Amino acid sequence: MVKNLNSNSRSGEYSNIYKNYKIYASVLLLIVIYGVIFAFLNLLTPYDTALLLEINPYRIAAIESFLVLWTNAGTYLFMSLIVIVLWLKGEKNPAIYLALGLIVDAILVSDLKIMIHRPRPYEVLPILPLELAENLRSLPSGHTATAFLSATILSRFYSKYMVVLFAIAASIGFSRVYIGVHYPLDVIVGAITGCLVGIMMVDLLDRFGITQRYI
Repeated sequence: MVKNLNSNSRSGEYSNIYKNYKIYASVLLLIVIYGVIFAFLNLLTPYDTALLLEINPYRIAAIESFLVLWTNAGTYLFMSLIVIVLWLKGEKNPAIYLALGLIVDAILVSDLKIMIHRPRPYEVLPILPLELAENLRSLPSGHTATAFLSATILSRFYSKYMVVLFAIAASIGFSRVYIGVHYPLDVIVGAITGCLVGIMMVDLLDRFGITQRYI
């Protein structure tokens, strides 16, 4: 009898671990990624700078105004408008998921920016940005993190548009480098951060029973 209870207990523990593997894996990846950033950012910066200087000079005047406008699709204000639109359309589950995800993303990204405290590229390099950023801390890219978080969460409900959603997120990330307010590494790390936070939020909120799917 005792043996069966112990066996059931261990089985329950393993089951909980399996259920939580997405969260554990996402948290572990975030820790590893930012551990590498803290430890090796100075070593990575010369390569990051060289890549930025390869991309930034090749600007096309015809699309500059569009990209300056398009990059703002990655702001919390724009994504909050998406939340409102979804809610008014009666699609409350994706609205709730996205709203809560944006809150967690904003807190995490803001704290990481403060801890890493990397200056914007135009502060230390001879480049002319197409716009100035309000927050002078560069890593991770908040716009990119927001865009990929939103793509990850919305793909939970609109899976047939997944490719489009991530293509939009990637274009927002590229725009941040193109207009000169982020290094490529800022964008890459921001994209990974957004995806991982999105995965964690979807997994957690699914357990609260908000599981209606809109396809």
